[in-house]
Amino acid sequence: MTISASSTATAADVMTPGPRTCSTYSTVLEAVLIFRDADCGAVPVLEEGKPIGLLTDRDVALALAEQGGDLTSLPVTELMTRGVVAVAPGDSIDTISEKFADKGVRRLLVIDAQGQLVGIIAWSDVTGFLSKQKIGEVVTEVIDHS
Repeated sequence: MTISASSTATAADVMTPGPRTCSTYSTVLEAVLIFRDADCGAVPVLEEGKPIGLLTDRDVALALAEQGGDLTSLPVTELMTRGVVAVAPGDSIDTISEKFADKGVRRLLVIDAQGQLVGIIAWSDVTGFLSKQKIGEVVTEVIDHS
């Protein structure tokens, strides 16, 4: 069922809570094992407990295609996307979809008032709350940023 984007659902309602993470000292191999074991495609990278970036399975695949060779011992910081695109747990579906569109990303981190990572939201987590028109608008924006 598709409901209006003005639904009362929030980031806390649609996020995957407590995602697996790695540190800036982690290797690409460690992140790939998280992808496998947690059945996910993105791992937030933390420094001193705060998120500073995101490593995706796509980042690893593209690096492998470009660089070839053995990436397993490479630090995740060499491949991750730096900077965090985030929302707060109480943010609305409207705010979340706008953030996806404005930033052209496929995943958002959910960060509380103390700067702690509490969840992650994939684009697919919110599509059921949006009209087909809104989905098309956001997808167009994300593609334009790619």
